[in-house]
Amino acid sequence: MNRGLQIILIVATFFFCIFILTVTQKKKLSYRYTLLWLCFGFITLLCAIFPNIVIWISKVLHIAEPTNALFLIYLFLIIVIIFYISLAFSKLFEKVTTLIQENAILSAKVEKLEKKIKEETNDENS
Repeated sequence: MNRGLQIILIVATFFFCIFILTVTQKKKLSYRYTLLWLCFGFITLLCAIFPNIVIWISKVLHIAEPTNALFLIYLFLIIVIIFYISLAFSKLFEKVTTLIQENAILSAKVEKLEKKIKEETNDENS
């Protein structure tokens, strides 16, 4: 791996991790996603500090350039992150659907009770 690329990856990963921690500290990112992104940064840092990992992966996968293997690693990590976020989104969608249904049931009950109270007050006034 090119020494310049290695230094750029180390510096960029350092700033990326600082950014993730800052965003988390401001409560804009939950801890579970923070851990996910920090793992991504850790893997990037490992690949930057120990380029032999990337070279070994490129040899095992018969990829001509280690840089291409690095892009493959990132692509895989991004797919994992997208899948993880999709799982979280699905859970939230189910929760929202349940809340909407419960809200509709409660609204119907409130309307029914209001109608019953109106009828009782009208009967008492007559």
